[in-house]
Amino acid sequence: MLNMLGVGIGGAMASPTEVDVLRRQSRKAWSWFEETVSDVLDDQVNWWPPGTANSIGATYLHVVLNADVEMNRLMLHRTPLVEQWAGTVGQPLPYDPDRFDRWVRHGPVDWSLLRRYGTAVHAFVIDTVDTVAEAELEMPVDMTRAGLGMWEGRDLVELHGVDHPLQHGAEIAVLKGLQGGVGHIESDDFRTAVEVVEYDG
Repeated sequence: MLNMLGVGIGGAMASPTEVDVLRRQSRKAWSWFEETVSDVLDDQVNWWPPGTANSIGATYLHVVLNADVEMNRLMLHRTPLVEQWAGTVGQPLPYDPDRFDRWVRHGPVDWSLLRRYGTAVHAFVIDTVDTVAEAELEMPVDMTRAGLGMWEGRDLVELHGVDHPLQHGAEIAVLKGLQGGVGHIESDDFRTAVEVVEYDG
């Protein structure tokens, strides 16, 4: 028997379950992702770097739209938020349920609208991870459309709860830095402790 702190009788800590770990990691990943985009400006979001990298807006859209559609439709068998929003979430082209994950090169996003949608997706992902059952982690998820074969629920939760916000959040941090911004917001204490100097040869 455990008390409210997860401590068993006799003082032993209960071992965290897979769901416990996913919940903790998802909360941390999405909190970090939210902090990373919190100071993005309108003139930064639709800047496209040279080469094949994407804009902040396109990258952010990819994270939140895929989390919404794939977790709702493929795992929970529910209507995605984007469809509840009449398909309009600030994306450059109209929403296509069959091609929701397409990349639109050099297409501008409506940052204000997209951020409102992204905030709703953030809340949905955390709520889903908070309420997911162990059995749901083992349910089959058909990802063959994207050439990824058959997955389990745990794979989708790991991807959209943890991996995507961290991977693409790092890309967004670099895109901010390339435009002269701060990649990720740091505390004054951190900036004081970690000295950044220019190498003069």
